Amino acid sequence: MKITEVQQLNIPKTTGSYQFYNKLGQVIYVGKAINLHSRVLSYWRKSSNLTPAKLRMIEEITKIDWLETETEIEALLLEANLVKKYQPYYNVDLRDDKRFTYIKIDLEAEIPTVMATRKIDKSGRYFGPFVSSMAVKETLKTIRKIWPYCTNKKITTKPCFYYQLGRCDGICGGIVSKSEYIKDVIKPIIAFLEGKKGKIIKDLEKELKKAKSLGDELEANKIQWRIINMRQVLANSRVLEVGDKYINDVEELAKVLGLAKIPERIEGYDLSTLFGGESVGSMVVFENGEAEKSEYRKFKIRSGAVSDVEMLEEVLIRRFGHDWPQPDLMIIDGGKAQLNVANRVLKRLKQDVLVIAISKGEGLRSSVAPDKIFFPGEKKPLELPLASPVLHLVKRVRDEAHRFAIGYHRQLRRQKFWQ
Repeated sequence: MKITEVQQLNIPKTTGSYQFYNKLGQVIYVGKAINLHSRVLSYWRKSSNLTPAKLRMIEEITKIDWLETETEIEALLLEANLVKKYQPYYNVDLRDDKRFTYIKIDLEAEIPTVMATRKIDKSGRYFGPFVSSMAVKETLKTIRKIWPYCTNKKITTKPCFYYQLGRCDGICGGIVSKSEYIKDVIKPIIAFLEGKKGKIIKDLEKELKKAKSLGDELEANKIQWRIINMRQVLANSRVLEVGDKYINDVEELAKVLGLAKIPERIEGYDLSTLFGGESVGSMVVFENGEAEKSEYRKFKIRSGAVSDVEMLEEVLIRRFGHDWPQPDLMIIDGGKAQLNVANRVLKRLKQDVLVIAISKGEGLRSSVAPDKIFFPGEKKPLELPLASPVLHLVKRVRDEAHRFAIGYHRQLRRQKFWQ
């Protein structure tokens, strides 16, 4: 593109992220800017000191797109997520193969901690992943302006230095209790990271109304300040919305499972037989980490099979008898036996698809029960930490297949009852 063409694009002078495309429609570079108009045009100015790689990039650009944001934080996080999503050729620094960075909150610590980490343990709650550690640091910095969390790990006789600056509510010096700290600081941070900004603002508005009715102007001003900052400083819901997180979960799944490519289409399978009645199978589909309900399929068992492995065999044979899109990964609810029959069927049908099976420990159905992931040819299953985003994704597919199978089974039972 020539500079005259770029000038005609009417690029806004607002904060946001910009994307450069080549003639094949591929994103080759993603950037961020406080002023999109000025930043994009700067690439074509003679005064720009561009590297040889960036000069080659300019020659390849055939299209420019952008997404406006309300804050620099949002632009920073948006850039990080788009780079991870598109893997642009010229974003060398941000698309490396380092382990992702997460925000970890540990409620079990003496002083519940909020921190950036690349390591996932068996304790704590994790949010992310973020491809940019800088994005995490900036997010934590702005969060702390709203909810002054303490960075100390132990409670002592005196509050920390940040208490004097209003960046800590004094839990480290015993000024507030752990339960008060969790209620006023940690829980709102968790809600924010879960994307519940609307609910947070609603709750704050209720508190504001109550403070005003009691004539507490000091408290009312404090709450009003938080509301303003929530709306203007921490307006980054686009980056933390569920869809972007799911895309990163799928990429992390590919890395942990050692897949040759990121699985775009994942299919999950489950069976349901209640009280010896109608037996059914279900197939759910996740594309880029999100449920694609229009692709779900139901199977009423026709062969009279009674065992899980026999019913699973029928479902898979019927599934590949249709001209449906080829899956990149199949997840079966079950253990070694189910995995073996699935691979036997795929081999017979000459289908080159990776299959894994997921099951809970013997007799355990609670949310904290260890899940085991079985791979073809491996004797021992993989046990991931409960906080692992990869495990969350695999379980989400498994649980959705289970929900869909149970729903279909109940539907058939109701129809039979009213006949």
